[in-house]
Amino acid sequence: MKKLLLFAFLAIAALASAQEKRFVIKGEMSSPVLCYSNEIVTEVKLEQDVDGQRVEIATAPVVDNKFTIEGVAPDVTALYYITGFDNGTISIFLEEGEITVGPFDAAYPVGAKIGGTPCNDTYQAYIDLNNKCIQESKVRMKEAQDKIPADVRGNIEEELKYTSPTFYVNNMHFKVAILDFIYENITSPVALYVIKYAIVPTFTTDVIKEFIDAVPEELHKEPMYRELVNDIRSANLKVGSEAPDIVGRTPDGKELALSDFRGKYVFIDIWASWCAPCRREIPYMKEALAYSENSDNLVVLGYSIDNDYDAWVGCIENSNLVHKNWVHISTLKGWGSEGVRLLNVKGVPHTVLVGPDGKVVEFGLRGEEMVKKLKGIVDGAGK
Repeated sequence: MKKLLLFAFLAIAALASAQEKRFVIKGEMSSPVLCYSNEIVTEVKLEQDVDGQRVEIATAPVVDNKFTIEGVAPDVTALYYITGFDNGTISIFLEEGEITVGPFDAAYPVGAKIGGTPCNDTYQAYIDLNNKCIQESKVRMKEAQDKIPADVRGNIEEELKYTSPTFYVNNMHFKVAILDFIYENITSPVALYVIKYAIVPTFTTDVIKEFIDAVPEELHKEPMYRELVNDIRSANLKVGSEAPDIVGRTPDGKELALSDFRGKYVFIDIWASWCAPCRREIPYMKEALAYSENSDNLVVLGYSIDNDYDAWVGCIENSNLVHKNWVHISTLKGWGSEGVRLLNVKGVPHTVLVGPDGKVVEFGLRGEEMVKKLKGIVDGAGK
């Protein structure tokens, strides 16, 4: 609960940081009746995913089948969700301007038309394209199925000889349509989401990397860009490759990323308060850090996979895991922490040494070997 409240506050604070940009969402329902009951929608909520949890940003009453939500637009683009229905949600991009939603049937909110602002117009165009591809695929498949001889019907293996070519044609038509869409909208943040959810599942990481490299620099600040880059780096993680830009929050709620320490060696120590082998590494860590007292070219980034704030912070305090070059972050999501996935962690402690250029230097340093390596870095010899 502490984590959720903290992150909810931070999400609202992020909106308040851009005072000059305002948004207004104007929604209208053709019917306010829910799908699985005769109740009607009397209130809707605007929510955002924050570290894997839905956080409520605002609420609005429904009056005469209409609702309005106003606020400060965020600096970066992300999907938000209008909820309050029993059969799905409405996805929108929260940005400056008037965002229109509907008219739509409250029983089927995913069918709502959105628009009015650049990203939402583009997103609706993608939804329309996706629906068009689905309908065309159904028509082609129906035509193929109608051509199956009567004596073959019911024999699944034989039927596949008639339907498989159409399946592959449909798949190719969809890929080509999506590639054209990305090309035509490569300057829109929406393209990043299309790459993530439509391209990533169907292409190799090498091909996906080509898409990411084509994204214009003005989109590099978008959270989805970092997510896509991290996925590519994680898939190719090895000594000499760029490390994923893992992110977490300090005990006082400040967000920090690995990239914030670019120009220094960063020893990433993935650990947990409940991990006995992790605690056995503490004396070695303290020895190495004591040697770095007068140095600023090394940072130990403690990435905790705890899911309990008090246990995490209590261990830091009780074990005196404190030093000017020792930084602690966590997402408090346990084994579901993003860093676990991105750094391919199978067990803790798990360590990754990253160089000043952001590339992996070594994996698995522990004990005296770790102390020797970090001391060498402080002396300027650990390259």
